Amino acid sequence: MRASKGKGREEPDRVRKPRVSFRPKAAAVAAAAPFVVVCLVPIVLWGNPYPPKILTYWLGGSALAAIIAALVANLPSFSIDRLIALSKRATSSLSPGRFAALVGAATAAIAFAMSSVVFQHAASTSDELAQLWHAQVLLTGHLFLPVDPNREFFALETVVDSGKWYSQFPIGGPAVLTLGALVGKPWLVNPILAAGACMLLYHFGRRAFGEAHGRAIAALFALSPMIVMMSGTWMNHVPTLFLATAALAALVEWERATTRVRAHLFAALVGLAVGLMLTIRPVDAAVAAVAIAVFQLAEAARTPRRLVELPSTIAGGAVGLAVLFYANAATTGDIARFGYDVLWGPGQRLGFHIDPYGRLHTISHGLEHAVTYVSELNLHLTAWPVPAMLVVVAGVVLLPRVTKWDVLLLALFWLQVAAYAAYWGEGEFLGPRFLFTALPAVIVFAARAPVLLAVRASPRGAVGLATFAVACAALSWCVPGLSYNALGLGRQASTVRGSFKADIRRAVREANLSNAVVVLREPFGQRVLRRLWGLGFLRSQAAQLLSSRDGCSLLDAIRAAEADSAADAVPKLEALIRRARPYEQTAQSLQSVDGTVRISSSADMPADCKAEIEYDAKVGGAAFGPALPLEPIDASGHVDGDVIYIADLTDRNRVMEQRFRGRSWYRLRLVRGPSGSMRAQLASYP
Repeated sequence: MRASKGKGREEPDRVRKPRVSFRPKAAAVAAAAPFVVVCLVPIVLWGNPYPPKILTYWLGGSALAAIIAALVANLPSFSIDRLIALSKRATSSLSPGRFAALVGAATAAIAFAMSSVVFQHAASTSDELAQLWHAQVLLTGHLFLPVDPNREFFALETVVDSGKWYSQFPIGGPAVLTLGALVGKPWLVNPILAAGACMLLYHFGRRAFGEAHGRAIAALFALSPMIVMMSGTWMNHVPTLFLATAALAALVEWERATTRVRAHLFAALVGLAVGLMLTIRPVDAAVAAVAIAVFQLAEAARTPRRLVELPSTIAGGAVGLAVLFYANAATTGDIARFGYDVLWGPGQRLGFHIDPYGRLHTISHGLEHAVTYVSELNLHLTAWPVPAMLVVVAGVVLLPRVTKWDVLLLALFWLQVAAYAAYWGEGEFLGPRFLFTALPAVIVFAARAPVLLAVRASPRGAVGLATFAVACAALSWCVPGLSYNALGLGRQASTVRGSFKADIRRAVREANLSNAVVVLREPFGQRVLRRLWGLGFLRSQAAQLLSSRDGCSLLDAIRAAEADSAADAVPKLEALIRRARPYEQTAQSLQSVDGTVRISSSADMPADCKAEIEYDAKVGGAAFGPALPLEPIDASGHVDGDVIYIADLTDRNRVMEQRFRGRSWYRLRLVRGPSGSMRAQLASYP
């Protein structure tokens, strides 16, 4: 109570909201600085690297969202009070369990929609096809199959066919897909795992930062186009993300545990989640293991009695490690050797060296990768009319203090960036896919930004901020015709690898084929690669030969090697390399239709080589990859059954004519339907 000025009576104090300084903490600014620097580097070095339309979307969309927010924030006071009351009632009416179920169901529903509408429940990459095929191999009770004697007809760039037949990917990815392959619906798996990841991240967020923050984090996760679009595919990034969020959820429970039993249980679950990540994406798992190990050691340093709990984490991780080692030993013959090594050689590993295609991966090239990946999140993470990393920076700068959980998330993100900067390959698919496992870290900061601002603002300001966030989400998900909102990104993704989405199984069923061979003709360059693979070249060696040799001379050398059944493998390959003439740029040089085969001179092209190129221009083809998971496998693990699918290798096909004598032969090609989608069409094969 206080005495009012000029009056001899006392009146109650008015409740005043405490003044909170908007001055950012030095630690928060330091943590935000790398995001700012990385996002500014492309603009400084390369000018504007973004598509012109994205700038229009960002400027126009954010202005529109700000106008809507200002209009709502300036409603009469009673309306503002009613909005605040309604929002509080809406958020408090749902218990944590019900909210988790709701946001998980929403994530699954959106991911299912993406799988159906954008990807037509089909694959978009050879990675997905290889892992689905390997999943079906696992369902036969085998880790691998014997190599087919005519492997070039069944080969895929991402499938090992040397010594044994299996995919290049660690065993965990195919193992997860078996859950969907068992019922003939592999597209079911990832949306369900995405829903689980959302609920686990919500649990982590509410425990680490509070209920309001946890709900904002879960909501943004469910509405992240990059998350839900990837979850509509069969890619192994999604189960890895699920396990990463499981590790975070278990870690926060371990940190809070008050009994020894709970502490050991959750320590073991942390290790198990990271160990299982190793069986799917080892680099992502190594990043998580380093960040979490440092976190746990720091906790043990503060509370020494917790040191005895760390062996439980190690034991949990050993489970996944044992699975990985067993699968590697069974397939590659070495617990530390992966299918990647068998297929591509040592050049595929992390580090700054010559890559599988013969190019030098330098530190500057790695830094370029890192900058590109982080900058691409501006487009793909939220697809809001505000650059996503700007919101992330705001979420970091506004931190009242940088907690150990903030440090952990920042470490997870930047270690992931650093790890894949050291990898030669470019990881773009639906955004920077190599950062996918680390997306929860940036989603946490982006989602907390409006919450942190709201607690510092007046009631009207808080309503305006909430309205601005809702307007941004609505512009992303509800406005058709834009190129770079969520709907626009989905529309772009639906056109990727349209040839993979044609329903081959349905075409064969409708044609009522039986005791048949279906031939799929790929471009000239791919046919050359297949024949090199069949002779025993690594994928990397074959790619380098194709890019450096005259295409006609290389084809002639391949045919000579195939005809020489007496020579040992190594001398035969060496003779092929010597016989194939290097490509020389001349005035009469030309390229194949697909651009991968280069001919030094069109003037003296052999007739058979000319026919290969002309045939591609006249006759439509089809990628073989989508047919591989359809191959019938007999009890001995060999390709045999009612309908066999092979890649067309023209003159080399006589080998298969002898093998599958007495069958009807058909050619499959793709035609574009009225809606623009690709449709499989069968015709007799001459």
